[in-house]
Amino acid sequence: MANRNWNRLQALEKEVKHLHADVSIGSSGAPTITKALGIASIARNSAGVYTVTLDDKFMRLMDFRVTQLVASAEDLKFQLVAESVSSAKTVQFRCIAVGTETDPSSGSRLLIKLELKNSSI
Repeated sequence: MANRNWNRLQALEKEVKHLHADVSIGSSGAPTITKALGIASIARNSAGVYTVTLDDKFMRLMDFRVTQLVASAEDLKFQLVAESVSSAKTVQFRCIAVGTETDPSSGSRLLIKLELKNSSI
């Protein structure tokens, strides 16, 4: 662990929460969460389409990012498809290569970050 004097995150928005997940990708795009707090599961819906389910409901989704960690070059882009963090506790996204929904390569990892609002204020 780093031995520094860390400061608290500052934001003008009230009650902003960050969740992070580390997801390994297996054959046929099968996802497995290797590290995550506040995220219940991730499921592959179809080629390149995934749904993240949260442990808790939040007022709104403020930001969602996916970074792929992969040894060989792979030009994937990630798009948010749908979100229902206030009722179903889900966020759905797709991976696209040359305009086609495509599974990330087996052995790669997806680093997922969600910023969520936990208050109506």
